[in-house]
Amino acid sequence: MPRFAQGAAAAFLALACAVGCGKRPESLEPAETFDWVAQPITFSPPPGQWQRQGDNGGGTLGVRFILTGGGGQCIGVAAYRLLAERGRRKALEKLISSRDSLSRREFLSSLSLARARTGDAISEREAATAQIINASLDRAMRDYFSGSPGFLASDLETALQAATAYEPTLDELLPHIRLTPERMQEPGRWRIGYERDTTLAGHPAFASDDTLITPERPLLYREIFWVVHGCAFKAVYQGTPQNLETFYRVTDSIQFPEEANAPPK
Repeated sequence: MPRFAQGAAAAFLALACAVGCGKRPESLEPAETFDWVAQPITFSPPPGQWQRQGDNGGGTLGVRFILTGGGGQCIGVAAYRLLAERGRRKALEKLISSRDSLSRREFLSSLSLARARTGDAISEREAATAQIINASLDRAMRDYFSGSPGFLASDLETALQAATAYEPTLDELLPHIRLTPERMQEPGRWRIGYERDTTLAGHPAFASDDTLITPERPLLYREIFWVVHGCAFKAVYQGTPQNLETFYRVTDSIQFPEEANAPPK
């Protein structure tokens, strides 16, 4: 091949690489651990041009990263705090550990706070667990007034065992947390797309690829939901296709510290 032809070919390859390959993506920030609920979560936040904000709405607690100059593009990771607080294990553990030091008024107040919610159960399993817990606490109150400390201890232990054994699953929680346009303030802005089962950090997950219609332009709306030891989490991306890779790099970095606060098996 003539020398000028070799040079032209090299220039073309260089140009093709520059156009097709683009610049390498910026590194994510160092990994951080968040204790929003009993099960901690660790992940690497997106690069510095994504500005961090706290996120505490809709029953969740988490963090949101908003792209500077991105016209509303953001990445979020959060835990469903209110769903986690439905569990009665911690309240029962606290009651059992402090029972002997509580006054009558304090004991009865703690007993009331340890009762499980009824009337809005998220599943049949949760309803059955709540029934066992509350029946055990009813017996505990009777045994307390009758001066039967042995039976009282057994009642509280039965309630704790039931609370510890129950962990909500993704299948139970998903109908309550997934995107449903009819539950949104402006249902017409949402377009439900492709939905699929997947995995995240080795745990079953559910992902949806939807669209949010904004006055400026349609935006991709990606959500991933998963549950670890009864604690529900979600990751959200709202933005353009160009930044979708950053979202998936963040979710790929997610890990769960081996159950620092998870209930014993």
